[in-house]
Amino acid sequence: TSCLSQRQAQSDEGGAGTATGRMSSFGLGGGGYRSPNDDMQLKAAKMEVELVQDLFNRMSDLCFRKCINNKFKENELNLGEQSCTDRCVAKYMATQKTISETFQEFSAAEQQRMQQQGMMPPGGAQ
Repeated sequence: TSCLSQRQAQSDEGGAGTATGRMSSFGLGGGGYRSPNDDMQLKAAKMEVELVQDLFNRMSDLCFRKCINNKFKENELNLGEQSCTDRCVAKYMATQKTISETFQEFSAAEQQRMQQQGMMPPGGAQ
């Protein structure tokens, strides 16, 4: 078969470059159709990146203010600054993990309560 007929066969099967072709996780490439679900996933991914950036920025600011001598007498962190920063980051991340787990438990309990009261369909908000 010719190259032209092979491309037509790919097109008929939903191959790359068609509206039904595969796309990346972020809705890039393929030049095809994006469903509303793709848009929601993209917004969720962007929001997650923003939340992680905010977490990192707050942690960096807090641990810097707490642990780093602001006179900058040396080019490198001294042993005390390194130890303090390591402990600060570990505590901050452990605290964030605990908060996240507690929030997830609370959300699940609240969702179950709402389902029992008939305020929400089974499986969550849709």
